[in-house]
Amino acid sequence: MPDNMQGTHAPGTLDTAALRGKLTTRMWVTSLRNTMIYALMAFGVPPLGAAANRAGVSWIFIIGGPMILVGIFGLLGTLKTIPVAVLLTRTCRRTLAQYSFDTFCPQITKVDGAEATKGRPKSMTLTLHTAEGQESPLMRMNPVPRRGPWRNPWPEGIDNGVYVAGDLPFGAVGYVPSSGTFFLIQPDDWDATAQDRNTATPERVSRAQDADLTRRVI
Repeated sequence: MPDNMQGTHAPGTLDTAALRGKLTTRMWVTSLRNTMIYALMAFGVPPLGAAANRAGVSWIFIIGGPMILVGIFGLLGTLKTIPVAVLLTRTCRRTLAQYSFDTFCPQITKVDGAEATKGRPKSMTLTLHTAEGQESPLMRMNPVPRRGPWRNPWPEGIDNGVYVAGDLPFGAVGYVPSSGTFFLIQPDDWDATAQDRNTATPERVSRAQDADLTRRVI
């Protein structure tokens, strides 16, 4: 973490190694679950509808038709997002191999405003606040894995505080203890924070490189 955000520790210590495994498991479980659900809707409904039609239930296609379309588009969308999810998960795992969840921010500010808590904005931004009132740069965030389009895009419980592992001018992984969800954050204005990265010590730069955070990922 940068100097102005260090030293703010929550009681207890998180097992970073265990959380790395949890992150990977959650990503694959979510991807496989969504793929199976949409695949069943796309390919399972047609034979069921045909069987129901043979039994004289002709109205079944009124319900089945939209389900098939949702399944097809949902399956295509899920398959399209899997490579991105794999990339973000890889970056998060590499980050957690270099940094620990040793900083707790009890408050965040969702800079996108109230509208972002109800819809799905193109990008979600926030600032992190320590108990001493220190504030992070404006950070762009991406939940890992991303929540479904029908759900609030913000990780559940994020308003109750988050643990952070990383070096904010480069990026970090956030963890919401109340819901067990993860997110990746990097400076929203990458160029504006370049000075902080350029003046970082060689040790910090090397660590960020090993974490795959010396380039914009999100």
